[in-house]
Amino acid sequence: MGVKISLQPKQREAIKSCDKYENVFFGGAKGGGKSHVVRAKELIRRLKYQGTHGVIIRKTYDELRVNHIQKFFTEYPETRAWYNKSEKTIHYPNGSTTAFKYLRRTEDVYNFQGLEFDDISLDEATQHEGIVVKTLASSLRTTNPNIKPNFFLTGNPGGIGHSFMKRLFIDRNFNQDETPENYHFIPAKVFDNEAIIKNDQAYLKRLEALPERLRRAYLDGDWNIFAGLAFEELDSIHIVKPFRLPDNTRFIAGYDYGYAHPFAWVLFAITPDKKVYVVDYLSMNKKRPDEQGKMIVEKIEEWELDHLYIYSGTDIWANKEGRSTIWEQLSKSVGKKASFIKAYTGRIDGVAEIRKVIAWRNTKTGEPQLRFFENTLDVYDQVRGMQIDEKKLEDVIKVNADDDGDGGDDKYDAFRYGVMARLYPNNKKPDTVKNNSGAELMRFVELHRNIAR
Repeated sequence: MGVKISLQPKQREAIKSCDKYENVFFGGAKGGGKSHVVRAKELIRRLKYQGTHGVIIRKTYDELRVNHIQKFFTEYPETRAWYNKSEKTIHYPNGSTTAFKYLRRTEDVYNFQGLEFDDISLDEATQHEGIVVKTLASSLRTTNPNIKPNFFLTGNPGGIGHSFMKRLFIDRNFNQDETPENYHFIPAKVFDNEAIIKNDQAYLKRLEALPERLRRAYLDGDWNIFAGLAFEELDSIHIVKPFRLPDNTRFIAGYDYGYAHPFAWVLFAITPDKKVYVVDYLSMNKKRPDEQGKMIVEKIEEWELDHLYIYSGTDIWANKEGRSTIWEQLSKSVGKKASFIKAYTGRIDGVAEIRKVIAWRNTKTGEPQLRFFENTLDVYDQVRGMQIDEKKLEDVIKVNADDDGDGGDDKYDAFRYGVMARLYPNNKKPDTVKNNSGAELMRFVELHRNIAR
């Protein structure tokens, strides 16, 4: 099986490091040859260690097909004869295999539980949440004494996984369950890629012409540029398996209306000890208000709630050209099961309060006040991905869903309304009062009364 493999110095270094380190991160800038080294590393190790199994993962199937499956056969045509299209797996003559899989949403990572691989390659790891990396690592194991299992990751600064990857591989700031000796970073830049330097000067010039912030990230591999995530403290500590909630738990919900873009409904449980859990959600586009109301009622009944207060953006009360408002249609649909209340919609206050309830580092307890049930990972992902608005640094960037209803910030808005409803259940923030006055004392009492409800 004399397969010819062409590698550059940094790529050879990366592949050799896989025999020494359990977790290897290759990249840091664009154009460093990340995808090529993923394929080469996978082929070399499958041929070197017979009877072993690896997997290459990208975020979408199209990315997987274009960036890896097709290029694998172009670079190494011998492997085409060993490929099973229905399984999306290469079966080598020595008993080894390479599987190709995609992982579009964070919750899809749980489809990997129960699978076992000697090698896992996650290309563009910064496109994924930290919990994806942690969960995939549980599938890394071997019974072959001749191979050291390896988790190979690539990526650039930026993306939803920026902070997680930076903490581990750049800052080397480890938690108690993480062993520093298991993590190795190999920086690679476009200048390390001789193929681009010799044959694609136009690509290099495009990187050089980027705005300074992007140029420093994508050309220089500067990990300190992308500090744009609004809620960086969100991590796997905020995700819990659903459990039976205690008696006297109080429920409220946040709601953001949409038709062409998705509507979002997020259910919160506030336990007697003032812990907050995001326990359920709905999100779908192209549903009429009456259909949305019916879906909400089904959830209310599923949770066996007598009545639910739902805090909504004020747009549902707008009366357009004499037609019935969205609120009237929703109210008719939910009947006595729920009441819609105008949410406190201050965006900057919302960002500040979210940061407060998710805080856990350097706190007295080391525990966040708010957590997400595993079945609400879509809400978690959207909140985690919100970016700071550079024009208004205390706010987040407004994001619209695409034509298919994907993306956007609807779940985030519904989440924000629910978080703020704990403090301002009547929609209004108290007027400014003087420090050390009686009015300030009364506000303090009322605020804690609202939290305790």
